[in-house]
Amino acid sequence: MRVVHLADLHLGFRAYNRVTSQGINRREADVFAAFREALEKTIALKPDLVLMAGDIFHVPRPTNLAICQTQRELVRFRSLCGAEIVVIAGNHESIKTADNRCILDLLSLIPDITVVTSKPEAVEVCGGKVKVFCLPHNALERLDQVQIAPDAEVTYNLLMLHGTVDSDRINDYGGYDIPEKVLQMPWDYVACGHYHSYTHLGRNAYYAGAIERTSNDIWKEAEEDKGFIEFDLETHKAKFHPLKSPRSTIDFPIIDAANYDAPSLDRLISDHVKQVDITDKLVRQRVINLPKSVQTQLDYRQLRSFQSLAVHYLLDLRSPQVGLLESKDLMPKSGGISERAKAFLQDRSLPSGLDRQNFVTKGLSYLQS
Repeated sequence: MRVVHLADLHLGFRAYNRVTSQGINRREADVFAAFREALEKTIALKPDLVLMAGDIFHVPRPTNLAICQTQRELVRFRSLCGAEIVVIAGNHESIKTADNRCILDLLSLIPDITVVTSKPEAVEVCGGKVKVFCLPHNALERLDQVQIAPDAEVTYNLLMLHGTVDSDRINDYGGYDIPEKVLQMPWDYVACGHYHSYTHLGRNAYYAGAIERTSNDIWKEAEEDKGFIEFDLETHKAKFHPLKSPRSTIDFPIIDAANYDAPSLDRLISDHVKQVDITDKLVRQRVINLPKSVQTQLDYRQLRSFQSLAVHYLLDLRSPQVGLLESKDLMPKSGGISERAKAFLQDRSLPSGLDRQNFVTKGLSYLQS
């Protein structure tokens, strides 16, 4: 019996200003292209069960376009694939108010799709041979009050959750921590969502990762494959299926501007672009130790030509007093929320010309007000 595990689809995600010929945000269209490819590959695999581990939509109230496209793709999928689908809500689409409903409830109207949005729930599928213990985002808030354990009466016990299993694996601050003891129970498979990189957590527990680069820092994922997992419940073997449609992403080596004048920096920046084709790609070039006096002298006509080639070309300029944070320090394991916010704002990509120190100071003032 085989399971396909998808997570962090983030349908409706939008970024940058490029649009398609139909007027749709380019990155939103990219995410749907990845979704369609994942469904097509799943149809070809003919699994017995499909798990979607949260963050199906990027926001709690997606656009009509995102809702209609999602329903259309899933209805088509159900007509071509006999596998049942179990879906849980992630932090991005979850709601907190009692007078509202999660957008995922609409998907439950499609035959053989079971949706769990708020409370812990055990779902029996595959003729009672499989029980999926579902822990959506909102259920994790009081996980210590939940009695959860594999059921000895069924053949296969699966756990599906959306949260942070390891504090070193964080995309954003929206997820709850999962106690290690929950994963150590004798599950036949643990399908995790929230962390956007494919990760084997030990035994039969996995993060499938996202299907496209939609996290707060896509540059850390520049060289990663995006895709989904196929897991055999009998052999306990997992196979990661990479997708071809996610847009290519390039994070150029950092340029240290110390002791360089503007023409020299222009050449260094241009040399990086000449090494690869940046057409229709997502590109970042970081420059550190760049004095304001030199920044104003850069060849912005050349930079605009790079921006016209790429779907997104980000020139991330840092003055000497700011520098770059090491990735390991981006989200410190200890310290208050102000310290974490400061670290995040200091490493956030900014448009050229925007003073980072003022940006950080103003951001912290909003937090403290």
